[in-house]
Amino acid sequence: MSTDLSPSSAEPEAPQPRRVTFTKVFLTLVVLGILAMWVYAFGFASKKAAYRVDDDAWRARAEEVCTTKQAERVKLVDMTQGYIAEPTTAQMIERADLVDRATDILETQLTEMTAVLPPSDRDRSLVAEYEGYWRTVFSDRRAYTARLRDLQLEPYFETAIDGTPVTNLLTDFAVVNQMPACAPPNELGGE
Repeated sequence: MSTDLSPSSAEPEAPQPRRVTFTKVFLTLVVLGILAMWVYAFGFASKKAAYRVDDDAWRARAEEVCTTKQAERVKLVDMTQGYIAEPTTAQMIERADLVDRATDILETQLTEMTAVLPPSDRDRSLVAEYEGYWRTVFSDRRAYTARLRDLQLEPYFETAIDGTPVTNLLTDFAVVNQMPACAPPNELGGE
């Protein structure tokens, strides 16, 4: 009898067990983590915006106050001279006076908005944060007018909070609360 030891007659080799590598486990965990994050975000997370004041009456009253004060500020704007590249001393002082009058209106606006606060602690906390941001803007505007009165022709400098211009935070608050008239003015003297 002859023994055939050719490869075709050998018994099949047992399959090698699959090796689980660190990379495969890590990638699987990352994918599962991302999937869990999206399930939480769409299924369980709060849908309330961070700056949203729940009190509808407070938001409506604030928008009414802002609309009235915005109309007052717009009356201050005088564009007859257009952009003045090299203003005279009198024009710089006039510009400082205009910005201060507009800032006075904004301060009155904030005082009227915060005269009546929403009832919930969360809403009052949001309004207090909003008020603090406005106080920063007022300080920036007053510093600008002081420089103008010192005849320093420099641009308006705005404070950044956590790397974001303070007016962006105020705009976010106004948009989320459907109070467009309460957004900060685009120009220092009004809209």
